[in-house]
Amino acid sequence: MPEQPPCEQIPVPARLACPGECRADHPWRAHHDRLLDVETDPDAVVDLFETAVTWSELEYPEETTIPPARWVEFAEKHRWRDTERALRIFSLAADAALRGTRTAAPIVALGKAVGMVAGMGEGICPTLAPATPPRHLRVAP
Repeated sequence: MPEQPPCEQIPVPARLACPGECRADHPWRAHHDRLLDVETDPDAVVDLFETAVTWSELEYPEETTIPPARWVEFAEKHRWRDTERALRIFSLAADAALRGTRTAAPIVALGKAVGMVAGMGEGICPTLAPATPPRHLRVAP
């Protein structure tokens, strides 16, 4: 049998065109393409949630990273095999990421809503009698 020449591999672009009409030359493009892999690559889902849970702790470069506040919008603008599942993934990831950046204001508002910030003894969880001053215990010799 005669030897056949090795097959030449023709380079194929990773993404021909973005269905969301995103610019190919945008600095976010690498992150954009990784987000598009969420539906088909389990590692991309793990990467997304790792980014989400560390968003408030680490500094991600704004020039090259799509922020969590835009993840749901990103999911809505792109085509997916299962749109509902993609929206759920991005919504959960965005919620996890943005929980770490919220201030205490919603907690105070929640307290007011259930009556916990009103006067002592009011609301659904009345306070108990004021605590006595702390006592210092002595260790027996």
